[in-house]
Formats: sequence, C-alpha cells, structure tokens
Amino acid sequence: MPLPRSLSRLLVCMFAVAAGLALGGALALAQSGQHGDGHAAMHDIYKNWHPPQNPGTSCCNNADCRPTRAFVDDDGHWRAWNGSAWLSIPQERVLPANFAGDGRSHICEKDGFVYCFAPGEIRG
Repeated sequence: MPLPRSLSRLLVCMFAVAAGLALGGALALAQSGQHGDGHAAMHDIYKNWHPPQNPGTSCCNNADCRPTRAFVDDDGHWRAWNGSAWLSIPQERVLPANFAGDGRSHICEKDGFVYCFAPGEIRG
C-alpha cells in the first residue's frame, strides 16, 4: 500500500534536511584547522608548495597542510586557526591569494610553526 502523499512529502523533506546537515558537517570538519583534517583531498596540490622566500624547501610533510579559517586582523596581518589557537602568520610565509584554487584558506603548520599559508578568496 502506498504512503499517503503528505507522509511521503514529509519523508522527502526529512531526508533532504538530514543530507544537508551531513554535508554541512563534512565541510565544517574540512575547515576545522585540526592537524590532518582535509589534507588527503588536497595533497596533490600541497606537495608542490614552497615557502615564498625558500623555494628549495617544501611546505608539505604529508599531513601538516589543510584547509582552515582565517582573517586579517586590525593591524593588517593574517591570522589562521590551527584547531586550537589563532596563529599570527608571518608575512614571509604568505602565498598568493587563492593559491589552492578552491576559494578557501589553507595552512601548512605543525606545533604552531607556520610553513606556508594561502589566503582564500577575499570576501567583504
């Protein structure tokens, strides 16, 4: 016996909401700033990153780069979330805006030391 039309609509709406929450949670995790979160999906891009003033070294050590949240502070310096604290980004570690090509900010960091930082698209 088929479901009543109103119940069928309710189930479709509930499924859509559940799918949206799951996707939103996955996106939030990918920008949590936690060490390793989101690295695997971008590794092929990160492995070619080098600090701007030291092209002979790599920013990436197979887990230290990941998407993050970031902002420009009142003094005009970038700050990025590493999962536990907002880090001040040294200017010599900043790559060009949207260097990853996905509009998000990315950080290569371990234990508070920033190897590279790529700001996302500037939104105002």
